[in-house]
Amino acid sequence: MANCNNLFLKFLSEINIKPECSKNLQRGREAIKREIDYYFSNKLKVGIPDFYLQGSYSLKTMVEPLNPEDEYDLDDGIYLKHTDDDISNPSTEKVSNWIFEAVKDHTKKKPEKKKNCVRVIYAEGYHIDLAIYRKIDGKYYLARLGKGQWVPSDARAFNNWFYERLERNEQMRSCIKYLKAWKDFNSSDLKGIHLTVLVGLKYVSVMDRDDKSLVETVGKIISYLEQKKAIWNPVDQNENMIADWSGEKIENVITAFKEFSDEAGEALDEQDKNKASKKWRVLFGDRFPLEDGDNRDKIINGPKHREVIIPTKSWGDY
Repeated sequence: MANCNNLFLKFLSEINIKPECSKNLQRGREAIKREIDYYFSNKLKVGIPDFYLQGSYSLKTMVEPLNPEDEYDLDDGIYLKHTDDDISNPSTEKVSNWIFEAVKDHTKKKPEKKKNCVRVIYAEGYHIDLAIYRKIDGKYYLARLGKGQWVPSDARAFNNWFYERLERNEQMRSCIKYLKAWKDFNSSDLKGIHLTVLVGLKYVSVMDRDDKSLVETVGKIISYLEQKKAIWNPVDQNENMIADWSGEKIENVITAFKEFSDEAGEALDEQDKNKASKKWRVLFGDRFPLEDGDNRDKIINGPKHREVIIPTKSWGDY
């Protein structure tokens, strides 16, 4: 059985978000905060809201997009401090307009009002989503445009759950990143938040063996999905995160995980490390390194279409 842990660590360094991108996101966040602080203080003349990072950036599970044209994103929670317990006032449309007005001239492209956030788009290839929260009768609610209006939600509770599960074990975070890279390569219907929850619930620790940890974790995920046919929010047991999915869509995701498990199991059982690395590359694409350092076999499709092309460039040309 080939131990490919060192190759997984190289893969991890390849898919980790680059430091300059992280700096851009942080600079953008700080600039937006200044705009909103000014608007609330000087235009609305009310208390300045609190800000709380959420999403993959705050959990440090963000990965480099497979497609260079895809945007980086950062999720920031805006917690209003000047509203009362009247759930109908202000409306979600009104608070969304507040944030829109505060940032409408911040970038060349106008912000976009999304269902759950206001999106600020930067020309450098990234955007920042601003979700708006308020406290009603001691409970936090998210502003959702449309029929839903104010819905119970608090990203801080999810972050707390995640870090309690993490317990300083970076391998769990790495497993999430590996599956995100697999999702991108295979165009899965799963979202990053789904994978974060599934790994957080079913992670299996295997010291110094990210490859084995990943395979055993996926096995647990398959059992969970087959039993539940749902992904339950760990901080709100009344919320099925895929409630709007059809039965067929759920089965397709389970099948995809099973195909991953089969392929990965073959890679684990392979005695020759170079052959094993090629099997892993079928799952993750050519960002996954080969044991012999030869990048000629470049997988251009996922497991269902294993077409291989032989380019003329050497490893150093990529």
